[in-house]
Amino acid sequence: MTGATAKAMLLVEPQRFSATSFAIPEVEAGGWLAIEATGVSGSDVQIWQGTNRFMRYPLIPGHEIVGRIASVVDEAFNIPIGTRVVVESTIRCGACRRCLSGLHSCAFRKPINAYGRLPSTEPPSLWGGFAEFLYLDPGARLHPISDNIQAPVATFTHALADGFTWTVETPALRAEDSVLILGPGPRGLAALIAAKEAGAGWVGISGLTEDSDRLTLAKELGADMVVDARKADVAGSVADSLGARPEVVLDVTRDDPDAIHTALDLVRSGGTVVIASIKGVRAVNQLFSDIIVLKELNVRGAFGASSAGYHWAAQHLEKDPRLDKLVSHEFPLDEAERAIEAAAGLLGHEELIAVAVTF
Repeated sequence: MTGATAKAMLLVEPQRFSATSFAIPEVEAGGWLAIEATGVSGSDVQIWQGTNRFMRYPLIPGHEIVGRIASVVDEAFNIPIGTRVVVESTIRCGACRRCLSGLHSCAFRKPINAYGRLPSTEPPSLWGGFAEFLYLDPGARLHPISDNIQAPVATFTHALADGFTWTVETPALRAEDSVLILGPGPRGLAALIAAKEAGAGWVGISGLTEDSDRLTLAKELGADMVVDARKADVAGSVADSLGARPEVVLDVTRDDPDAIHTALDLVRSGGTVVIASIKGVRAVNQLFSDIIVLKELNVRGAFGASSAGYHWAAQHLEKDPRLDKLVSHEFPLDEAERAIEAAAGLLGHEELIAVAVTF
């Protein structure tokens, strides 16, 4: 790899990309990945907009990465060169307090030790999926994925891993539990799939009018209830469909702090609310904590996916042919900004499910 260069779309500052080439240096540890495709998530949209106040620019966005191992140092990953892998978004040093506690937000590097979130000023610069090559840190975790899955579809492994972690692992979901998902984006749909596979007795999902295609797909994927929150009362729809309050409510809405009020209000007493979305610069207004106390709720924050979630997702993606339709929009690397605009709904919402940048 020494002497080679990698094209990248560098986010110099919010809403300003620059096509750039980076030298691929010789590294003393880890390796290099030749990227095949990178999914575009809601957090990428926030980083592009500048509403994620934890980010430092310039950086290369993109953390839903699929590619092939191009080179390794000292057999760092015990996976043959040329193997197609999904790279976990979070890099784990294995030594900081967060890693030792099993959290998914390693503090070894700032602002957070994760792909698509580290500034390009941090050597060796190639920390994001909007580039031809990615540096494989020794703390990266890789999961082989079948060559039979198209690269854009393979990026959905990341959403599926999050869905499994947030809906099954984090709330310790039991068979026949009921789950309400707020937000039908890629991770909301992934949570629906994971909950159904885990044996949930009822799964409902809410969205907005512009999410109509996603809500239609949610019904096809087995949702027991779908509701447009602009056209119907979510609480009333849950009562009519379930006849009770759900044991688990998952909030995966982007930039909507009011959804937290909805989650706390609708969950069953003694139930679990999982907040797995960043609200950016918008604060939660008039949140009265008494509801948490009086309902004896378990409120969990969730960031990133577990390795078990990735393992499950990679296997499930190969065996479930319905998931081929989940990536609706593809863009080449030099149109990365349009990819983010598409994910944000700025190019229209018709048939919008998930977005990927392909190479």
